Amino acid sequence: MRSSSATKPHWIVPTHYRMRAGSFAYAFLFCALHLREGDYSIWFWAFSVVQFLVYPHIAYWRARSAKDTQKAELQNLLLDNFVLGGWSAALGFPLWITFTLFITSSISCTISLGRPGLVKSIATFGGGSLLGIALVGLQVSANDDPLVTLMCALGLSVYLMSIAHIAFTRTSSLRKLTERLKQSEGQLQQANEVLSKRLVEIQALQAQLHEHANRDPLTGLYNRRYLQTTLERELARCRRLGLPLSLMIIDMDHFKSINDKFGHNAGDEVLRQLGLLLNEGARLEDVPCRYGGEEFVLLFPNMSPEIALKRGEQRKRPVNPP
Repeated sequence: MRSSSATKPHWIVPTHYRMRAGSFAYAFLFCALHLREGDYSIWFWAFSVVQFLVYPHIAYWRARSAKDTQKAELQNLLLDNFVLGGWSAALGFPLWITFTLFITSSISCTISLGRPGLVKSIATFGGGSLLGIALVGLQVSANDDPLVTLMCALGLSVYLMSIAHIAFTRTSSLRKLTERLKQSEGQLQQANEVLSKRLVEIQALQAQLHEHANRDPLTGLYNRRYLQTTLERELARCRRLGLPLSLMIIDMDHFKSINDKFGHNAGDEVLRQLGLLLNEGARLEDVPCRYGGEEFVLLFPNMSPEIALKRGEQRKRPVNPP
């Protein structure tokens, strides 16, 4: 089963494959022109065909099948330098051919690997040249055929223009990608701002819902549910700290007669007014609650029964039935 990296190779693999296949095929033409008057065996020409016309496809297959496609392709570039150095030596180091083979392979390595790539390309090209000298001996042919020189100059120009086109294409792609990233960043920032506002609204709504869940909607006092929760907590705290805790229950006498005579709206208003009075007289730590109907509870943390009794006496108001 192929790995995902082999299925989708790094972008340099297909790019270098096209460049390698085209440039090696063109190199085969001007090398063949250079060798056309020599007496070479069929095996030499067969090896030339394999080297310049078959090798690029083998290198592509190797890189594409590798686990790390980018690393394999960079190794192929160094191998290109090595074999081209060997062919330069085998051809007798003709000036334009050697220069064209060296400069094109060195540019490819430098673009892909930077300054270390240039150093490695020089080293591998030199290593290939030494191997070629060891196999065929040192031959130097400084003079180039005019047609070969023209083809080398033309091929080198096309190669450099192709490199420039690839660089322009990659730069344009990166520029567009940068612009899209900036747009996405702006959109993400706007989305974050909207999300932050929504989060603040949700938190406010949650606080409001929590407040409504603990408050009596008519009087604004705490409700019975909140009283039960708070009473358990305050009892535990007072026991732990040895503090007093007082509780006052208030019941409105003859409240039913108010509803019967003046209606429920009037009764509700009486309850609201009582709630306001209880809130106004409460300390910050006190818990005024509507327990249910006309019954109210005042919870006094850290207050002795004697003080709570005095406060209760102050709040008592005799009410005669209507």
